[in-house]
This record gives sequence, C-alpha cells and structure tokens, in this order.
Amino acid sequence: MKEILYGRQAVRECLRAHRRHIHRVLLAEGVKETGIITEILTLAQALKVPSAHVPRVYLEGLSEAAQGVGLEVGAYPYVSVDEILKSAQKYHEPPFLLALDHLQDPHNFGALVRTAEAVGVHGVIIPERRAVGVTPAVVSASAGASEHMRIAQVTNLVRTLKALKTEGVWIVGLENTPDSLLYHTADLNRPLVLLVGAEGLGISRLARETCDMVIRLPMRGHVQSLNASVAGGIALYAAWAARGFPSHSVDTHPRFVL
Repeated sequence: MKEILYGRQAVRECLRAHRRHIHRVLLAEGVKETGIITEILTLAQALKVPSAHVPRVYLEGLSEAAQGVGLEVGAYPYVSVDEILKSAQKYHEPPFLLALDHLQDPHNFGALVRTAEAVGVHGVIIPERRAVGVTPAVVSASAGASEHMRIAQVTNLVRTLKALKTEGVWIVGLENTPDSLLYHTADLNRPLVLLVGAEGLGISRLARETCDMVIRLPMRGHVQSLNASVAGGIALYAAWAARGFPSHSVDTHPRFVL
C-alpha cells in the first residue's frame, strides 16, 4: 500500500529514518531547491530514491501544509511491544512508554509523538480499532518524529497494559479527577507507561483499572481541562525530569525544531 507524506520536516525525517520503503520524492513545479529542499534531495540521492516534479496543485490538494514537497512511501512499519522493551534494554534504561487510549485526533497524536521522541520515550502503544493510526496527517503533525518512533498497534490495549505490569512496568494514568495525585508529587522515576485518554472521554474504565497511579495537572484558571497533547506533553517532560534528563549516548540525530 502506497501513501504520500507531505511537508518538508516530515519528508526529511522519513528519509533520515529510512524505515519505510521509499518510492520517490515529489517536488512542486517551481519550488526553490535550497535549504531543506537541498537536504531532502541529497538524502534521496544517497538512498537512490528518484525525484519527480508535479503540479503544485497536486501537492496542495493533499494538504495546505505540503510546503511544495511530498514523499511516496510504503506503509508505516509498526513494531511489537517486545521490540519497544528491547529498545529500553539496549540503552540500559528502565522502560519509558506512552500509551494512547483510543485517541482520535491526528494532530493530538502527532504532537504527542513529537514530544515523546524529544524526551526519549522508547515507544508508543495504540489500539488497532477506534483510534487514529500513523497517517500522513499524523506524520506531518509530528514534524516527522513518528518516523523515528517505535509505535506498536495492539489488538487489546488493556491486555497489553496488564502484561506490562507483570514485567514490573507501572501504569500511570493522566486524568483530572479529585482522587488523582498532582503530577509533581508523584514518583515517576520508575519503569512506566504514561496512559493518556481520548479527547473528551478520557481513559476508559477498564484501562483506568490497570493504573498503579493516576496523576493530574493543577488548574488555576476558569478552563478546567487541557488539550490531550498539551497535558500529555507536560507529563512526559515531568517523567523525563524525574529520571534526571538522561540522553542516549549513541543518538546521532540532531534535534529539529520549527
């Protein structure tokens, strides 16, 4: 199955990660081959990926965020949860995972993956059904971070969380309820999965019952909830801080920002 990724950051990171089968680079007619476009073409040439010029309206029809470039690729390479855990072992680190309980919005998903990649999360777990997968919109929203991230798509999220508990991994839910711990008082320096619920619905009852602790963010203003990606991003950074901000010594990829 082929799909087209779009946006300069997304295309570049897909080429850098080189985890998918890559068919060709698509350039809008008239696009200037400077800056990041030059980098994209250099990466493509090194991978022996051909490029082609297409009408600008073709790429703009995919998304207004195309920025004059697209990448024709194969399906996203999902991994198993075991592969994620092996990644943690490779770095001699306690597992640090993100699980999304039926998240629907591709922009929230992409933003969470981008933050997760930035703080060194070993992998992301999502359910196969009734949840957004790794679509071109998600890749774009993550600025290509999804192409580096190990993402597992599981048939039963609750069963997967229970299996992780038997491996000594703590399940930490993020939900604004009266009995939740304030996030800065919780001990997050442990093997953990941060569980973020769906927009509006939060964490499902069965998933919440797997949690070893539930944390919340304090609120001072009139609005009593945060966007899932914002709340999840804050919690991810809190967990990384609790670990002492470790970095992978073998990480050769420079971080990218917009």
